[in-house]
Amino acid sequence: MNKQIPFFNLSRQHEKYKNQIKKNIEKVLENQAFIGGNFVTQFENNFSKYLNVNHTVSCNSGTDALWMALKALNIKKNDIVLTTPFSFIASSSEILALGGHPVFIDIDSQTYNIDTNKLEKWINEECNSNLVHKKTGYRVVGILPVDIFGQCANYIKIKEIAQKHNLWIIQDSCQAVGAHDSAKIFAGNHGDISCFSFYPTKNLGAYGDGGCCTTNNPKLAEKLMRIRNHGRKSHYNYIEHGINSRLDGIQAAILDKKLKYIDNFNQKRIEFANIYNKKLSELNNIKLPKNLNGKHVYHQYCIELVGINREIFMQKLKEKGIGTNIYYPKGLNQIEFLNTDQRLKNDCPISDNLTHNIVALPIWPELEIEEINYVANQIKEILSQTNIQFLSKKIETKIR
Repeated sequence: MNKQIPFFNLSRQHEKYKNQIKKNIEKVLENQAFIGGNFVTQFENNFSKYLNVNHTVSCNSGTDALWMALKALNIKKNDIVLTTPFSFIASSSEILALGGHPVFIDIDSQTYNIDTNKLEKWINEECNSNLVHKKTGYRVVGILPVDIFGQCANYIKIKEIAQKHNLWIIQDSCQAVGAHDSAKIFAGNHGDISCFSFYPTKNLGAYGDGGCCTTNNPKLAEKLMRIRNHGRKSHYNYIEHGINSRLDGIQAAILDKKLKYIDNFNQKRIEFANIYNKKLSELNNIKLPKNLNGKHVYHQYCIELVGINREIFMQKLKEKGIGTNIYYPKGLNQIEFLNTDQRLKNDCPISDNLTHNIVALPIWPELEIEEINYVANQIKEILSQTNIQFLSKKIETKIR
């Protein structure tokens, strides 16, 4: 009999922690601390303590966090920011929103994070000694890596490049709460500013939108606090352009309660990833994710299909009651409006290929081990069928 395993579901977590969370929400209601106040401050302090970072500045979403970080680092019109094509759109759209140009550097084939060798190669070949792009005259000002699926990018190399060329770093850790690099430095500490999302499906999720910036620079922290509140330095003393982007008290209280369990949530994800790795490692027609840089917290567990038609594979899993998803069906370099100047267009063949072959499997922390085993066993059974490869070849031949 088939089990029913959705790709993601919050109901089990809600049922387990609802009484504790309701108590926190009731405290906010009793104190009427809806915007700002002690509950927001308490969460910011606890989040800073957890990450061992000096400052947390909460806001309305991970997208706003990225916008605020770029604004705080003074991005100007036509400035170039080097980033990854394999990510959620916000890591590039906010560069564009502030008048800059995202330039896409292809990803590493093992980690799916930005390829630091290609990053350095692009700078050396495309820019003059003053970091001005030869074809456009635009200036390169920063690097925006993404800790994709919960694994830190190679910040040792990224920092070397940034320091050599006097570039700032914005670390997009929206998928990586609790991850750390091989030196056990937590995500949130590698950039001049780092950004997090608390969207409900994230490893640390609110009951609505939420996000934050973290930094170890007190001047940047002060600027971020101004920017999130209309550029206000003090009461009715507005000194720069900002936005209205504040984490509300109810979301802060929810996140503060969940923060106590984040290591448990992440450990479950790691446990499930290890089961998938063990049970699927002998299959030749899938490529498993690699943990090559410290602690991977598996916001997503994505496999790469080799010679298998993705639509057929996902449909067969659906028939077994197993939900799947695709992250990402299209690279950001393939989105027309993000390619702001054709002279900056850069080939990203690894990312392009991956968008056709990647599949995300269920890995939310409230799953049971028997459910993970069921998913893995069904994959093994499906891939043992010769017809799935035959169908893939047939379709590919027809397309050609």
